[in-house]
Amino acid sequence: METLPLLLSFFALALISMDFALTIVWHCREHLRQTGWSVVLTASLLGMMMLFTLDQFSSLMYGGLLRDVLHLIWEVFFIADTAFLLVFCYFYVNWMIAQPMARWARVAAFVEGAVYLVLSVLFQIFRYPALAIVQYCLGASVIAYGVGVFLYYRNKIENHRVKVACRTYMIISFSMVPVFFLALFVPSFRNISLTVFAFAYFIYGLVFLFIVLGRENRIVKESLDDSRRELTLESVAEYRITERELEVIRLIKQGYTNKEIADRLCISVNTVNNHIANIFSKTEVRSRIDLLNLLEEASW
Repeated sequence: METLPLLLSFFALALISMDFALTIVWHCREHLRQTGWSVVLTASLLGMMMLFTLDQFSSLMYGGLLRDVLHLIWEVFFIADTAFLLVFCYFYVNWMIAQPMARWARVAAFVEGAVYLVLSVLFQIFRYPALAIVQYCLGASVIAYGVGVFLYYRNKIENHRVKVACRTYMIISFSMVPVFFLALFVPSFRNISLTVFAFAYFIYGLVFLFIVLGRENRIVKESLDDSRRELTLESVAEYRITERELEVIRLIKQGYTNKEIADRLCISVNTVNNHIANIFSKTEVRSRIDLLNLLEEASW
């Protein structure tokens, strides 16, 4: 049982490392402020999980004074990282949905970070169980704040990706409620619960990033396909099509009649008929359908 938190933390480290790598790729592609904040958030979570893993490893591998010293070192950095995340996550939630953060929420974020620091120091000195419970609740309050903000602004979010992210976040958060209460009343489960939370949110992060990057790849591919399908003078050079004839072909492709083509190009219907006759002669086809089929192959 003592090794279980360590094993779970190793798996969580692997997941968040993949999250971190994909987040960096996402940021390098889009160069947005939101993606930059995501890199900061993921890096902080990675650091927190790494410190937790080192603490668990040290407690199993060493004993006596060395274990106590290492625990104190890892705990100091862990507390500092967690306090930063408590404050940062408040701002990140609002940045994510592009909504201004209320003044009371800003004040509450910094107050909560300061309270967490003080309680963490007191817990290291006195080891009162009540202090650990309050620390745990402060961490959960950030998740609750995110759920509340997403619920309040759910009808005002226009970006589809953000909507999907918010809905998924809320589903995972509600599914973690039993884990929270179990850890609250069973102290021995508290370390394991941290890795369970990590698994849940890091897997969500991986899925979301795969969806985002996969969608971007599809968009790029579709744009390339569209550009390849577009008729150009180069693609029909073998048929000696003129620029005006190419304009007529493009309008034929869009389904316009001869009269409509004449209106759009400000020429007579007879001129359009002559252009089409010349096009048919050059491409050696007898109908519009044959022409479009032939030129569809030429555009590829």
